[in-house]
Amino acid sequence: MNISIDLDTNYAELVLNVGRVTLGENNRKKMKDCQLRKQQNENVSRAVCALLNSGGGVIKAEVENKGYSYKKDGIGLDLENSFSNMLPFVPNFLDFMQNGNYFHIFVKSWSLETSGPQIATLSSSLYKRDVTSAKVMNASAALEFLKDMEKTGGRAYLRPEFPAKRACVDVQEESNMEALAADFFNRTELGYKEKLTFTESTHVEIKNFSTEKLLQRITEILPQYVSAFANTDGGYLFVGLNEDKEVIGFKAEKSYLTKLEEVTKNSIGKLPVHHFCVEKGTINYLCKFLGVYDKGRLCGYVYALRVERFCCAVFAKKPDSWHVKDNRVKQLTEKEWIQFMVDSEPVCEELPSPASTSSPVSQSYPLREYINFKIQPLRYHLPGLSEKITCAPKTFCRNLFSQHEGLKQLICEEMGSVNKGSLIFSRSWSLDLGLQENHKVLCDALLISQDKPPVLYTFHMVQDEEFKDYSTQTAQTLKQKLAKIGGYTKKVCVMTKIFYLSPEGKTSCQYDLNSQVIYPESYYWTTAQTMKDLEKALSNILPKENQIFLFVCLFRFCLFVCWFVCFFLR
Repeated sequence: MNISIDLDTNYAELVLNVGRVTLGENNRKKMKDCQLRKQQNENVSRAVCALLNSGGGVIKAEVENKGYSYKKDGIGLDLENSFSNMLPFVPNFLDFMQNGNYFHIFVKSWSLETSGPQIATLSSSLYKRDVTSAKVMNASAALEFLKDMEKTGGRAYLRPEFPAKRACVDVQEESNMEALAADFFNRTELGYKEKLTFTESTHVEIKNFSTEKLLQRITEILPQYVSAFANTDGGYLFVGLNEDKEVIGFKAEKSYLTKLEEVTKNSIGKLPVHHFCVEKGTINYLCKFLGVYDKGRLCGYVYALRVERFCCAVFAKKPDSWHVKDNRVKQLTEKEWIQFMVDSEPVCEELPSPASTSSPVSQSYPLREYINFKIQPLRYHLPGLSEKITCAPKTFCRNLFSQHEGLKQLICEEMGSVNKGSLIFSRSWSLDLGLQENHKVLCDALLISQDKPPVLYTFHMVQDEEFKDYSTQTAQTLKQKLAKIGGYTKKVCVMTKIFYLSPEGKTSCQYDLNSQVIYPESYYWTTAQTMKDLEKALSNILPKENQIFLFVCLFRFCLFVCWFVCFFLR
């Protein structure tokens, strides 16, 4: 898998590099190496899946074919189909943009408010019988299946027995075919060219492979058919019967049959299973070889496999679902995937506890309460600015502006073009998000405004220090937590600006992300409702310690009232 994290990007995003990719429907059709086309599709699809499950980000691909134009050539039908199979509505999650010889896919985080599965998945790897086919469950079907298992604590190995029915000669049901297949499985000898008395059904699968490819083909198909039978109601797999439902068999030495039996045992033993029950049983199956005789002479064998229904869930392989962890794109284990799927509440990473700091300022104001707009005195309108711009927290802002006149003037200039918004100051937004504080940073401020994406300002007073990495990491973490923990469901990007404040009060802009990168138009749409949604999401991700100050003030006030009343009642 050729996917790496791009550490040299200018975007304040998690950027995954998928290498060189051929793009455009006609160009992809002309690719001579079909395996390469499949590999490119897998890399791009897995990168999309990983970003959906990791708070969103950007996929970067170098265009392989010369003269490519996105507006003329598109991206390719096979890629489009992969995205459509993964997402309920592609435009809600993906935006595409060509920039010179590079192609970018902007990925919005998988929405926690999306009904159904709480995680993006390429393939559940859970199979079930669908009349005569073994079909992989889509994410919604897998969720329903797993929820049922969780609710009932698994199921019995044996199916419940139904009351005996009156025999009717002209009535044929699924159970009739299953009974005939069971009789066939229990036989010890079969006749060459003998006609079957049953056909494929929910409980029966029939195959015919040449002897040369028999071992390979059985190894390939066993996982999906065992998973399908085990997750449904059990069934039979017969290999050595032709399309006319005649017994043909395959020629093999005893040693080859032993090898087939060993391959069957190893393949089934490797299948991932997940238990909701207490017993935690294993997959029950029986493999045997039925002798095929022609005029009394042994001329071949039929491979026969009976799989019992399983108590819980059997996977054909690990679920094809990905995320970014430990700076690597990793596949989720079946246990991790099921935890995301069946938990009644979305599984989110816990917000790290802020590191201890010697600065009391960062713990001395209730940002969380301000964002909920419950406390009017915490709002502050900077003189010289329109009342449409609100600064907070009030005390912290006043102290900052009184100590740094240049900062006050800079804010007035920066906010001049903002129609309506909130500018939320913090001693360290990095610390508030659970990251390390940079003590050389004077303060940070997050602007949430109408008609513009959020902007994270970083102000410092150290001439030769580099603060781009600090600002980028803070903005990236903020965006990811808005989606994964805050519950923000719309597309969002966080721009960064870094300013130097000299001791004389002069200011200069050292870095402006907006001049370095381009986002799709949909990322710049910010309305009054968007502002409210962002503020609500922020209140969910900020550490609860920011509410302590308010509680202490109220507690002290109550004590004072009690003392005052008691004093006058004496």
